[in-house]
Amino acid sequence: MEKYIYTAYDSAGSKHQGELSAVSLESAAHKLKGEGLIPVKIDTFDAGTTKMRALLQFRRTPSLADIEFLTSQLSLLLRSGIKIDRALKTIQKGGMNTKLRTILDDVYEDIRRGVPLSLCLEKNADLFDPVYVSIVRIGEATGRLADVFEYLAANLSFRQKVLAKTRQAMIYPSIILLVCFFSIVFILNFIIPRFATIFTGMKTVPFYTNLLLVFSDVFTRYQFLIFPLLICLAIFLIRSRKKYGYKRLVDLILIKVPILRQLCYSLENLRFVSALAILLKSGVLLTEALDHAVKSVGNVHVRKKLLMLQKEVKEGNRLSDAIARTAFLPDTFTGLIEIGEQTGNLSGVFSEMEERLRASYENRVTSLITLVEPVLIILMGLIVGSVVVAMLLSMVTISDINF
Repeated sequence: MEKYIYTAYDSAGSKHQGELSAVSLESAAHKLKGEGLIPVKIDTFDAGTTKMRALLQFRRTPSLADIEFLTSQLSLLLRSGIKIDRALKTIQKGGMNTKLRTILDDVYEDIRRGVPLSLCLEKNADLFDPVYVSIVRIGEATGRLADVFEYLAANLSFRQKVLAKTRQAMIYPSIILLVCFFSIVFILNFIIPRFATIFTGMKTVPFYTNLLLVFSDVFTRYQFLIFPLLICLAIFLIRSRKKYGYKRLVDLILIKVPILRQLCYSLENLRFVSALAILLKSGVLLTEALDHAVKSVGNVHVRKKLLMLQKEVKEGNRLSDAIARTAFLPDTFTGLIEIGEQTGNLSGVFSEMEERLRASYENRVTSLITLVEPVLIILMGLIVGSVVVAMLLSMVTISDINF
């Protein structure tokens, strides 16, 4: 089979572009017509041309909102009795992320060849995490794909809600930081150089004045090097995010800084409990569910601690006792887990814990953001105010004014 690039229109007049596999040009056209599309252009796939097109065309990485929308649509279509391959094609007809559409096209082709959906999603681990893939695999085994996609959509919707709330709340502090930054740049470039002419020829200059003048001189001389270096540093840090050493260092800082430590543990508690709730609800055995739930924890150091918990449960110890020894979850939840073990309703207990931890995490995020705003305002005032005060004191020194 060969790959072809096509341009086609549907009955509503919407334009569709993508790739498909077929034995010939005629077969490709027949496939498109079978999907309700009218092909206007079909070309043989050229890897070099496609790469060049990808370089020239900006392709945004699918966001959490894109994955959540895809998951909820799959749940709705599967509940309506539509098969998974047809559901994927139906979703592709709507407006969606270009990169995600290309991925879904590959998934569709693999499914038509008999590859399980979970294996298709596993090939795109940067978009579909191990917990997502594992739950889909369980849905395939139990024939409850519609249900598991509904659970996943609810979980992703909450994550998207928290992320959107955090981003929205950080707009004001970000503006404050930008104003502070540009104010300092303006002062160092235009105010202090003119101010420095007053001290030309003076034998004695106050320490704070000399420090201000030297800093301004260095900044104005090398600012065209400083800004590119800062941009390169930012790019380096962004690209290093997935490296184990860098992630280990950042994770260590997160669990050592007091305020960040509370927020980090709240988030990891929520990830762990949420994964267990959805996995146990899907019918996964506790030992297997623990394996996937531990992998869902993002912090390397916290995950290492949970590996001991997983080992204890595999050795036959009770989950409530193992969690109590690790002190990972709040003490109030240990009794709930014990009740769940006795009644055989661990999935219900973890679902209840998930709701409580969601509310707790949202409150912590809101409190932290509320605290950040005044702190940044004070910081801006201190930085800009210190420069202004140093300038005023310098003028007072020159004029020999005594207060």
